Order: sequence, then structure tokens, then C-alpha cells
Amino acid sequence: MWLWLPLRRAPLTISLFENLWVSLVTRFGLIPSAFCATALFASASGFAATPDFSQANTAGWVSVGADWLPPASGPGPVAFDPAHPHVGNNDPQGRQPTPRIGDVNSPILLPWAREAVKRANDEVLGGKTGFEAMSTCWPAGVPGIMLFTAEPVYFVQTPKEILILYQRGPNQRHIYLNVPHSKTPKPSWYGESVGHYEGKTLVIDTIGLSDKTFVDNIRTPHSARLHVIERYTISDDGKTMQGSAFVEDPGAYTTPWSATQRWRRVQRRIIESICAENNNNYNYFNMRIDPIPEAAKADF
Repeated sequence: MWLWLPLRRAPLTISLFENLWVSLVTRFGLIPSAFCATALFASASGFAATPDFSQANTAGWVSVGADWLPPASGPGPVAFDPAHPHVGNNDPQGRQPTPRIGDVNSPILLPWAREAVKRANDEVLGGKTGFEAMSTCWPAGVPGIMLFTAEPVYFVQTPKEILILYQRGPNQRHIYLNVPHSKTPKPSWYGESVGHYEGKTLVIDTIGLSDKTFVDNIRTPHSARLHVIERYTISDDGKTMQGSAFVEDPGAYTTPWSATQRWRRVQRRIIESICAENNNNYNYFNMRIDPIPEAAKADF
């Protein structure tokens, strides 16, 4: 039996498969795993040779941290200022959390980018809260979206496209498989992404990114010339996933650099979480430095 998933309606398709799965299990006692959306589609479309990032329609991935891990070798991302070490929440030593202060002496920064990091540092050291896209309802861009924490990310795979859904909404990415980039993509929050599989690894190439985002939670800027190549690989036991970002932007950095991120698998259904409608609307302690994005007029 051949099955087809509409490329633009992946969330609805998952829901339909869930209903089918429940019905079959209830009526005929069939094994649930045999009827998860991904397994059905893999059988129908020849996905057996490609990595399965969804495995079950209730499985997602949660990142292990909100900051980049340095690469094994070569230039890495902007690190924390040695004079202001960062302490995160739930520190195992019980230390008081401290804000993120970027190292303005990072060798990868061009002068204007260094000055931008310094201005952000000065604001935080002056008592303001450092901007984080996840905390202020702004799109994180690429590769910043890889640093979203606490809430899971989900992959929906089809032969021509991969849809990446982030529970912190509305954030989603479309990765078109085995096609070239457009000649002049219009800049957008998540750019234009094309991808392909290399064995067990999913490779995503993104250009056409707006310069309104940051590449990390230290508030490191980039230019519209940003080009990012992500690589995602699942561990052999299927419980963890490692991702890397290769970043090149001659408009902001002296050299290409790379960084890594890790995720752990969770069995959790995606829920509706519209950031601007939740408690981020409140400016607790007058610490917000950026307003929640609001649409002053219709896009079309």
C-alpha cells in the first residue's frame, strides 16, 4: 500500500496517523510501533536507508544546554569573558546564576562585530537583562535556533522535504531535499534551507538569513552574508543526537568557525505553545530590553 504525506500539512498528517494507530490497536490489538507515522512512511517511500529522526510521532529532542560547545579543533564560537564567568541555572555547585558576557577579544570578530558584543556586554553589566530570542518571543534564526532549550524539537521527514517543528512557537523550518539554492533568496528569519543525507547524517545548508538575529545567546551578531551548514547525527542507541554548525560570514567574522550542540530523545507529544500569548507578555521587574514582536499591519 502506498502512502503520501502532503509536504505542507505535516502536523495534520501526524494527527491522522495517530488516529489510525489508536483505531488499529483498539480494534485488532496490533503492535503500536508498527503503525507510527514514520515507520509507515519509511516503508512506503524507501526511507529505510536514511536516518530516522522521528522514529515515533511522540518522540522529540531536547537540547542539553543553551550555549555552544567548542569544536574538537579549529576556530570556535565567541566564548564567555574570562573576567565574567557564566554560571547557569541549577548549577551543581549551588552558585548564583550570572549573565552571559561575551569575550570581546575573540579572534573571530571583525571590528564592528566586536563593538556590537561590547555594547551588549555593557548593557548587561549595567543592570539590563541580556537579549535571548527564546525568552522574548523573537525568531532565533540559524544557527541560533539550535540553542533553544527546555522545549523539544520534532522532525517530520518526507522524500522531498523535512519539516522541523519547535514547540516554542511559532517556529518552524522547511528543508528542501536534493535541490540547489535559489539564485537570490529573499532574506528571512530562517533563510532558505536545502539538505541531503550523507549516510547516517542529515546535512542542511542555509543562506538568505536576515541580519536581525544572533548566532548565540551571548548576542554575537552576523551580517546578511551568513552561510550555515548544519550536520545532525543520531547515536547508535537512538537516545542522543549531535549537531554541528559550520558558520562562515565574511561580513562579520575573520574566519569560518564551527560549534557543536547535543540533544537527548524524549517521549513527549508536541503541544501548542504560542510564545506571545503566554507569560512573556509581562515585563517582570522592568528588566525587558526588547519588546515582544507585534504585527502592526497584515503581511498580505
